[in-house]
Amino acid sequence: MNKKLLAVALATAFAAPAMADGAVDLGYLVRGDSINGVGVGKGTQAGLSSGMNGHNGIGFKGSEALGNGMTVSFDTFFQFNMDSGDAGAVGTGSTFRTLYSTLALTGDFGTVVAGRTGGARAAWLKKYDPFGGFGVASPFQAHGGGQDYANNVVAWVTPEIMPGLKGLFAYTSNLLANDAPSGDNGNLYAVAAMYDSGPLSFVANYERLISYARPSNDITATLTNGQTIQVVTFGASYDFGVAKLFGAYDQLTNLTNGWQVGLSAPVSEATTLKVAYGHGESRGAAPQAECSKWGIGATHSLSKRTSLYADYGRLSDSDVGSACARGINTYNGSHGNITGSDGHGAAAFGKWGTNVGVRHTF
Repeated sequence: MNKKLLAVALATAFAAPAMADGAVDLGYLVRGDSINGVGVGKGTQAGLSSGMNGHNGIGFKGSEALGNGMTVSFDTFFQFNMDSGDAGAVGTGSTFRTLYSTLALTGDFGTVVAGRTGGARAAWLKKYDPFGGFGVASPFQAHGGGQDYANNVVAWVTPEIMPGLKGLFAYTSNLLANDAPSGDNGNLYAVAAMYDSGPLSFVANYERLISYARPSNDITATLTNGQTIQVVTFGASYDFGVAKLFGAYDQLTNLTNGWQVGLSAPVSEATTLKVAYGHGESRGAAPQAECSKWGIGATHSLSKRTSLYADYGRLSDSDVGSACARGINTYNGSHGNITGSDGHGAAAFGKWGTNVGVRHTF
């Protein structure tokens, strides 16, 4: 079924305007040199990889006006892997699964949304990264990705408090699981102030997370049951026209803190150059460790919906500890990655990496 027929079918099913969209992304990934002995010895790993410039998948969305200025809408996106049919490692999902799925009600009161949606901290770190959190050049990796998508979310985005300024309030009773008892997989509260107007964009985000009863991820693995952590994230960007400047800082109490800066510059109507640097430090463990990463890349638009990309990134760690032990990968979110034949995400490798590929949206 082609896109137009699918949109018609959805419109009929929901009795409201609906549409389908998505993206396919495939390329070649090369990584070299193990880091702190992690990986398959020193050497090079190379092969096809997918989703290096953005998620692969297909989505459906639609809305209906309810009257009195209110609108109901849905937005869902199903992710898949292009380079292999592997089911993936535990925690990374299968090669076809729900990345996000929300139902929202919008009116004079703002927007109330519920479902599985992007995690606040990770969303800001990706927004204020010229690479969007993807590819071997993204600085996002240097200070950890964390919960990039969260289950069981209820959130409220306020109407504009002043031109360009909105507030966000969000809560989830179970960050990871759908049906576990409340608190079994982490209660999370988030509040943020978001500003987007003209060339300036910024966010100030605060979160409070209660650790899991059964620790199972990078953020809470060192915490005891019921212990809480606080997350503070700041991000900003400014578009000068000739170039756009990005920056972000985040801190997880007694675990990590880090920062990143970046720049994107259009050198022609079709080509944009990007550069970024990130630094992170682990806390609350002995010995403490540091990780730095720099990257450079470019995108070139062949058409409105098809583009080429090429990136290069390099990691370096401190003399003490092993903060960079995961090595190079092409996406660093805990719950948005899919592990394919290249093993990115769950089996990262190397001190340096380069990727080239094609991305097509529809």
